[in-house]
Amino acid sequence: MPGTTQELKDTHLIEVRDESYGYTLAHRYNGRVLYVATYKTTHDAMRQAKKIVDHEQADGHQVVLVSDPHLT
Repeated sequence: MPGTTQELKDTHLIEVRDESYGYTLAHRYNGRVLYVATYKTTHDAMRQAKKIVDHEQADGHQVVLVSDPHLT
């Protein structure tokens, strides 16, 4: 997933993409990958992304959720 979005300083980037092998979720912060996982369904990937977003926002961090347009 490198090069798909511009990294934002001090912002958590949560990205969900539709790949040929499933739905990939990546959590990045300042260019560092914190979490990567592949899910079989859109529902599972988006549910986990929402959990991460909620957790990071509860800690007071800025969060951006990016997904393929047809997934939302």
